[in-house]
Amino acid sequence: MGSRRDLLVLGLLFLVVALLSTLATPRRQESADPRPSSFHTTRSGTRALHDLLGRLKVKTGRRLTPYADADSLAGTLVLLDPSEGISPAELHALAQWVRAGGSLIYAAGGREDIADTLGLQLRDMEGDTLRMWRSEERMRSALPLRHAWTEGVVRVDGFRRTFAPRSPALVRAGAAQLLAVDKRPVAATFPLGRGRVVAWSDPRPLVNDTLRGSGAAPVFARAAAELARGGRPVYFDEYHHGYRGGGSAVAGTLRFLRDRPWGHATLQWFAAALGLLLLAGRRGGAPAAPAPARRRSPLEHVEALAGAYRQGGARRTARRLLLAGLARRMGRRPPRQGAGERETLEKLTSFAGAGRAAAALRDEWKKGDAADLVALSRDVDRLLEEAKRT
Repeated sequence: MGSRRDLLVLGLLFLVVALLSTLATPRRQESADPRPSSFHTTRSGTRALHDLLGRLKVKTGRRLTPYADADSLAGTLVLLDPSEGISPAELHALAQWVRAGGSLIYAAGGREDIADTLGLQLRDMEGDTLRMWRSEERMRSALPLRHAWTEGVVRVDGFRRTFAPRSPALVRAGAAQLLAVDKRPVAATFPLGRGRVVAWSDPRPLVNDTLRGSGAAPVFARAAAELARGGRPVYFDEYHHGYRGGGSAVAGTLRFLRDRPWGHATLQWFAAALGLLLLAGRRGGAPAAPAPARRRSPLEHVEALAGAYRQGGARRTARRLLLAGLARRMGRRPPRQGAGERETLEKLTSFAGAGRAAAALRDEWKKGDAADLVALSRDVDRLLEEAKRT
């Protein structure tokens, strides 16, 4: 392992690389996301509108599925300037649901197909035809008309377009204008079959950036609370802002790493950490020393040989070989096989001296074939040691 200083330097290098990767991540500025999604706390998001209903004890939810070939619509649906297109099948399903008794709060954007389905005609503030509106266009303030939802409201700011006063939806029985700019309606409510629609000509007064000061919050909240009577939840359509339900955790993680700025930063951090580890070349610990070669002790070797002689029934041969080896090491002639072994042993032990090893060797030899071969070998070695000292 490296020193503590090396580890500290490595950690500081990782932090520097991580910081640089975060600062260099090509992220989209939050305020630049134009989607009026209730998930967003950005300037163009509508999280404040969603939370406002929650504080008023209105049950809310988010719809993450299409209108067709999915779970049925329920409660009150809030459709605020959808960021993605709505198919004809979905438009048909939406209109049928409202006609059957559903409630819809709709804020028009740059798409005319939804407004046409509901019987609304959008107009630009400066003329009779709808032009592609831009955020830098001049916004107008609307005055409230007599209605329970506009009571106490002085004006509502932030409108860039209006509804045509003669729109089919606004001239039918039961329709009521809520807000108007120069007698041109910008917010209205009208029946559609057995259901009801609350329509805004522009989502701008409802987004986070302007909701607090635009004056639109009381009008929207009162309308939503009345439509949600009886505990019916208010669902914000998030499917048409690009949010999908029913995905797996793996797919969600991959989308995060691929699409989100912090996902990009996470990948860069991982690459930086891996590169630093490879450059550092640190081991997980000191290399283990190889195990020393294990050798048998002389006693183990003797015991192994003795065991082999015993199992082979060759005790007599082992005794003769021990005696011959003793004679050679003491410079004497080995005895002939089967003759004079006892006399040779007496001479060898007398020559070596009358020590304890000589006596032990003679005593063990007298046991004949019952003698312990290991003990005989040990006594032979001790006898030789005593002979060297004398």
